[in-house]
Amino acid sequence: MLAAFSGGKGKIEVRETPVPSPGPGEVLLRVRACGICGSDLHFYRGEFSLPPTISPGHEFAGEVVEAGEGVEGFAPGRRVVVEPLRTCRECDYCRAGNHQLCPRRVLLGTFAPGGLAEYVAVPAYTLYPLPEALDFELGALAEPLAVAVHGLHLVDLSRGERVIVLGSGSIGLMATLAARALGAAEVTVTYRYEHQARAALAAGATRAVPADDVSSLAGEKPDVVVETVGGRAETLGQAVGLVRPGGRVSILGLFTGPAQVNALTMMLNEVRMVAAIMYCRSQRLTDFEAALRMIEADPERARGVITHRFPLSEADQAFRTAADKSAASLKVQVHP
Repeated sequence: MLAAFSGGKGKIEVRETPVPSPGPGEVLLRVRACGICGSDLHFYRGEFSLPPTISPGHEFAGEVVEAGEGVEGFAPGRRVVVEPLRTCRECDYCRAGNHQLCPRRVLLGTFAPGGLAEYVAVPAYTLYPLPEALDFELGALAEPLAVAVHGLHLVDLSRGERVIVLGSGSIGLMATLAARALGAAEVTVTYRYEHQARAALAAGATRAVPADDVSSLAGEKPDVVVETVGGRAETLGQAVGLVRPGGRVSILGLFTGPAQVNALTMMLNEVRMVAAIMYCRSQRLTDFEAALRMIEADPERARGVITHRFPLSEADQAFRTAADKSAASLKVQVHP
């Protein structure tokens, strides 16, 4: 089979490798769509290391080819979405449904093979049936949308509340989709590029504001601010200054360096700040189930986030496009 691998900073190589065999409790999956995430770009830029023998990609959907020993309910041909967390399933966190906090968790596509390959073996417990109404590229959006759902659940977003989303990359757009689906009355989004502003409004934002004009939002005091920029941006400090007294801040951006926050402002205003990682199963609906329902409710709005599609043989070009803001890229997908 063909699979993509890191060839060093700024380089992705596609080469032949053996088709994996599913072990006990695993299924062999034929990957049909895999998104490139912002965290994948951190590896691509050399900000984090990625083993050269591991295929990246954790936003993927496909169909079952073969079920390993002990697997039931996932016969060959079954269309599925993958929740890409390999966990121990035994610790207190896993038992409580907070498997994203498992001390032995492994995100597929980092230290275990991911979805930028024609085939991948995954634990059967990571699979969700793909609803009949959704195709594979929509299914591959469930993972990033579940990240946003989780971040909003942690700050208890309620119907009718007002939200500001800092950043309108793919996670910012997913946070916008999720906030509106959860009943937010207003969602204001900041952007750096005009194509991001258009995409944010199409995703349900009620307003889009240039990122260098954040100070104009100072008097609005929303109930929730969602930070999605990360890196070395100043957005975490901005979030604390923007949110109303008693409000909440959800951190979804992946920071690559220390971030400054005015702790006195947090204290005086009793601002609650919660950082989110991946997704959980402790709610009535798991974050993935909630995400899939949101996509089912408005599939074309979700599809609008996808701007580029590439075959696996052009994975290197897919990463270059995802990393190049001048390409007007938002969500780039690879379709093996």
